[in-house]
Amino acid sequence: MNEHIPGHDTVFVRNLRAWTLIGIHPHEREGPQEVVISALLATDTRVAAASDDIERAIDYRQVAQRLRSWAGDAQHWLIETLAEDMARICLTEFGAVVVRITVEKPGVVPGSDSVGVTIERRRE
Repeated sequence: MNEHIPGHDTVFVRNLRAWTLIGIHPHEREGPQEVVISALLATDTRVAAASDDIERAIDYRQVAQRLRSWAGDAQHWLIETLAEDMARICLTEFGAVVVRITVEKPGVVPGSDSVGVTIERRRE
């Protein structure tokens, strides 16, 4: 995953592991599955850097906790839906201007490390 969104400063969380109930096949609905989440949140870091104050920054620890918590509570058929939810959270709760979310399901397709989706959304 490229850790930059062109034209913006970027805060990122890479390869966050979480467990969620997701999938279209009956065996996938038997219990939570591991997903791997990467999030890039475009912001302007100058105010945070000048003040050296976490309250003026996007706190990647809080982002990670929130996304992991959301995944744990969510029940979706598609990873696309989970990714949309996570993008909305980053835009509305953390004030990102642009967000790029990747959600992967490891070990689902034989012969591959993982399968997944990447989306990019902008604040309206």
